[in-house]
Amino acid sequence: MTRMAELGELYWDASKKVLAVRIAPPHANVHGIAHGGFLATLVDCALGTVLVEETGTAVVTAQMALDYLSSVKMDDWVEAHVTIDKRGRRLIYATCHLRVGDRNVLKANAIFAVRD
Repeated sequence: MTRMAELGELYWDASKKVLAVRIAPPHANVHGIAHGGFLATLVDCALGTVLVEETGTAVVTAQMALDYLSSVKMDDWVEAHVTIDKRGRRLIYATCHLRVGDRNVLKANAIFAVRD
């Protein structure tokens, strides 16, 4: 987790596979809402963390598609919920949902390559 220090103070619940953060001014864009690039980075970190924890193998992002569903405001508590959809020898498919309370704010589908 130390490599993700630039994201701010993160909360990690290994039992639920949830990475979370409180949105603060450094995460905001010019409109005062969470920057899409920050949310994409949070998703990529959550996916990678869960995949390494669950599989015990080193992985790298091969492809990631994001659907932004709703804006994220200052002080929102954002949780990244990760599901591993399919695991092969060389590729792992996973989904991440960013949620603020019960509201889905982003959905990501990703493919990770297993490093040799």
